[in-house]
Amino acid sequence: MFVRTWMSSPVRTVEPYVPVQIALEFMNRHGIRRLPVLHNERLVGIVAKSDLLAVVGRDHPNRRGEGKAVEDVMKRDPITVPPDETVEGAARLMLLRKISSLPVVEDESLVGIITESDVFRAVGEMMGVQEQGARFMFSVPDEDDLLSAIFRHLKGLSLRSLATFHDPQRRQWDVVVRVRGKTAGVDACRDIRADEVEK
Repeated sequence: MFVRTWMSSPVRTVEPYVPVQIALEFMNRHGIRRLPVLHNERLVGIVAKSDLLAVVGRDHPNRRGEGKAVEDVMKRDPITVPPDETVEGAARLMLLRKISSLPVVEDESLVGIITESDVFRAVGEMMGVQEQGARFMFSVPDEDDLLSAIFRHLKGLSLRSLATFHDPQRRQWDVVVRVRGKTAGVDACRDIRADEVEK
């Protein structure tokens, strides 16, 4: 899964010379928390709503921040990703750099932005949260072939989504599978154990 699938595009932006009060009103009006900052169509920074509120103030927004512009508050030279970066790679970068969004740049042009909320949506899609059918979980020891074990547990059911997590301390893989097909005496909307699947 790639960033281009999950990013917001086109992305709303702001110029560096815009007063902080105007930028904050713009963010409130559009319900956004981050704005890439463009100068001459080039990305020069990013500003968060929290950065603006720190300057303007929450209680009396018209009494503080006068004379301040976005360029006085923005984070310069933001970390970016290309649209063909994986969602996992973007999430790793956000965790490593402790940031909640990444402007998406292609050929030196801003083409979108991906946020932590977009990553959560992507993870939900990978986990099949919107899929119909039962979900069941099982573990596979390190010494077993993971793929063979997954197909063995499926027992002819139709695979809809699959997620795996390796636990080195327990020396095994935890597997979560969403399936379609008849299961033995279980409600297809709830989680089931692998040993409940009809043989």
